[in-house]
Amino acid sequence: MKKTTPHWIAIIVLLAVLTAGAVKVIVIGNTEKAADGRTAVILEPAEREAVLGEMRLLLETTQTIIAALANDDLAAVEAAARPIGSAAIATVDFRLRAKLPLEFKQLGFGTHYAFDDIANMAKEGKPAKAIQQKLAETMNNCIACHASFQLPTAPFKQGE
Repeated sequence: MKKTTPHWIAIIVLLAVLTAGAVKVIVIGNTEKAADGRTAVILEPAEREAVLGEMRLLLETTQTIIAALANDDLAAVEAAARPIGSAAIATVDFRLRAKLPLEFKQLGFGTHYAFDDIANMAKEGKPAKAIQQKLAETMNNCIACHASFQLPTAPFKQGE
């Protein structure tokens, strides 16, 4: 009878390595604990600029939506919200996504999906107050993200 124990050990080790890699890419990302208690997301300078650019675009879109709602212009609300919705998620590089912790991705993706909802609400002619409420709820994702994470500019060193 053949002994297959070494094969099973190799399979178990391989599965453990794959599981650890998946946890690192999907859940943990490339992070460190920051001195202020938040999680520092460690990115290359170009990746950091991409994330910050997306955040600025979300803020600019929010302002555009607020102005459009003030002018009762639901077509402008939809036009502003649609491009920053879930379609924008596909533009994020996989290597960058792998560096982002799960909670960061959940907040970001949730925000993009909320802009889909806002665009759909505007297209359906929902009342401005309902759209404002959805936008206010969506802004809670921004607040939670900024309260939980930071994007340091220089290589992060523990205790700084």
